[in-house]
This record gives sequence, C-alpha cells and structure tokens, in this order.
Amino acid sequence: MKRFGLFQLGTLNYALSLLQIQKILQGSESYKLPRLPGAVSAVLVDDNRLIPLLDLGWILKESFQQEVAQQGYQVLVDSEYGTVALPADMTGRIVAEQKGILSDGTMTKEKEFGAVGKFVYQNVEYNVLDINFLAIEMTQGFWQSRSDTGGARRHQ
Repeated sequence: MKRFGLFQLGTLNYALSLLQIQKILQGSESYKLPRLPGAVSAVLVDDNRLIPLLDLGWILKESFQQEVAQQGYQVLVDSEYGTVALPADMTGRIVAEQKGILSDGTMTKEKEFGAVGKFVYQNVEYNVLDINFLAIEMTQGFWQSRSDTGGARRHQ
C-alpha cells in the first residue's frame, strides 16, 4: 500500500512518497551561501551533512527564495543523488493512496515541472513530486562537489 505525505507551500500543494521522506524539521536554521545553483535557496546542516533547500517556486514559476527564512518546515527527502530539503508552510497528513484519486498527469494539458502526477484528497489537488528529477535538475553543480555522491551528473 503506497502512502503519501501531503504538504503546502504558498499556493502549491505537493505530495511525496512516504518511503522517501526522512524527517520533517521545524524552524531549522538555513544558510544562504554564495555560488549556490539558482534553484537552491540555501543549505541546512543536519547530522553534520549539508542539505540543499530547493526553491519550489520553479514549479509555480515564482520565487519563494525571499521567504526561506520564514518557512515553518523543511521536509528532508531521499533521492538517488542524496538528501534534499523542501520548504513547507504547512504539513498535512499521511494518506494511503486508496483514500484519494491518483492520476499520472496524462489527463492534464500541461505537465507541471517536477511532477509525475496528481493526487486528489478531500477535493484538494496535490502535485506528486519526482524527487530524483528535482534533485538533479535543481541542484546542478551542488552534488559534483560532494565526495559521497560520486559526482552525480544530470541524466541525458
């Protein structure tokens, strides 16, 4: 049985596979560093690891970078390339797939950047995010400086 964690950032509702969620931090300090890739708002330090905090404004084509310091939550998620953090204003709940309606996105006219489908729960639509795609597309350059990722590169 597949389960999703449901989150909200501004007007963006998103869902993540529960198996990919490591933990949810509240009010963790983030650091803006020079020369971060454009879609990385800041970095977090968790268990002596640098974790890139992704700017999900790219999905909505607006920037949330100004709001990074005010985010209430950071969702740490496993990807093929390492751990990434996603900002969230609100955490929702954990929901089993059969409690909502899951679509693969082929029904919609325009596919959202980084989304593999939609999950509708209690009449609210959530983008199901493809963490592996987002991690590599949004952090280009970040992973290449890390020794534990083997210098992960963008998929061709």
